Amino acid sequence: AEHSISRIAFGSCAMKTKAQPIWDVIADKKPDLFLFIGDAIYAEYDGKEAYTPTEETLKRDWGLLANEPHYKAFSSQVPIMATWDNHDYGKHDGGAEFELKEVTKKYFLDFFEEPENSVRRITPGIYDAKIFGPEGKRVQVILLDTRYFKGRAVTDKRSKAEKAAAGLSGSLGKYVPNPDPNVTLLGEVQWLWLEQQLRKPAEVRLLVSSTQVIANEKGMDEWGNYPLERQRLIDLIAGIDTEAVLILSGNVHFAEISKLQNQNIELLDFTSSGLTHTNKAYAKSANSYRVAGAYDEINFGLVEIDWDAVPSPIIKLVAMNAAGEPVFEYTVP
Repeated sequence: AEHSISRIAFGSCAMKTKAQPIWDVIADKKPDLFLFIGDAIYAEYDGKEAYTPTEETLKRDWGLLANEPHYKAFSSQVPIMATWDNHDYGKHDGGAEFELKEVTKKYFLDFFEEPENSVRRITPGIYDAKIFGPEGKRVQVILLDTRYFKGRAVTDKRSKAEKAAAGLSGSLGKYVPNPDPNVTLLGEVQWLWLEQQLRKPAEVRLLVSSTQVIANEKGMDEWGNYPLERQRLIDLIAGIDTEAVLILSGNVHFAEISKLQNQNIELLDFTSSGLTHTNKAYAKSANSYRVAGAYDEINFGLVEIDWDAVPSPIIKLVAMNAAGEPVFEYTVP
């Protein structure tokens, strides 16, 4: 697409049993694009109890979002690109082992109006990429699939009492890093594809992961559970002479920005999570990489690119609250 884009909104985690007025607020920001980066529906949870999705429940749950009045109005106004996290994938913390993944993939792609002849429908997983804008103002959006190929995580064997003593509740401290080099998060096919994407010419790259990449101390469902895969991603980005790469992530029910800096790379991970609900305990958890946030109320993220800034374009990362007011921002030259 030759049309350049300068304002990209994103968010994650929309519970089907809750009202979703935030869509009106996001629409007011007039984004050129919205990235739905996980848990667009909760396909195995109704707010009270968990269940295993079926074709019938998937049809019903996607139908609930399609008919949610705020979302319905929003999706008719703003172009949307989407990837999934565990709940819209259909299995809590699920990965490659999920039996219904082809069924849920079909419903997901149908919902987001993926063309019938799309390559996304015939390749494993739902990863995708697009480049917007003319030379000099190209924005590449890379949507990773962190579910379809994901090997099993290693659970933390501490007792509930031990975890409580360490201040861990809910999903905090659920997992420990898996050192097995044979366990993958992205899968080899997606890794090869990602490297090809990162070599395409673009001025700004938004690398979308449903789960956090940089923050790795919570023991939640995150890249930190797969330390070799996490390092592989960092090394891949550092090793390709590429323009600004920004990671966008969700999943954790609060907003923050994390920054990894060493001699090889400076990498930002902007997390926005909680379009309908958030978790204050998760927001209090340790993150030694945090440079902005944590914000624990309903939120969405904005990436604003000032192409005309002198001497070179500036990117502003802004976390917005449910009233559309900025709660923190971070500027990237």
